[in-house]
Amino acid sequence: MEETGLKEPNYYINWLEKSIADEYLNYYEYSEFKNLKPIGNGSFGSVVRANWKNAGNFFALKTFKNNCNTTLKELVNEIRLQKRVDFHENIIRFYGITKVENGKF
Repeated sequence: MEETGLKEPNYYINWLEKSIADEYLNYYEYSEFKNLKPIGNGSFGSVVRANWKNAGNFFALKTFKNNCNTTLKELVNEIRLQKRVDFHENIIRFYGITKVENGKF
C-alpha cells in the first residue's frame, strides 16, 4: 500500500462487484434510465437528472470521468458514507449503482 492510503485499483473494483453480488448495493442497468439532463459537473465527474423507467420521479445520477485509482477510492468511500447516513431526512438517498456502456462505474 502506498503512503497515500490508496490500494490497488482491483481492490476497489472487487469491492464494488462483491457489494453488488452480496446485495449490499442495488445494481441497475444504465439503459433503464431515460431523459438524462445535465445538472452540474466537478473535478471527478458530473451529475445528471434522469427518469428511471419504473418510477415517475427524478433521480440524480453521479458519473465519474475515469476509473483512476483515486477516483475509485473516492467512489467507494462516498458509497460507504452514504450507506451510513441513508436514514437522515437531510441527506439525498443512495439507491444503488450502475455502469455506463463502456463498463465503468
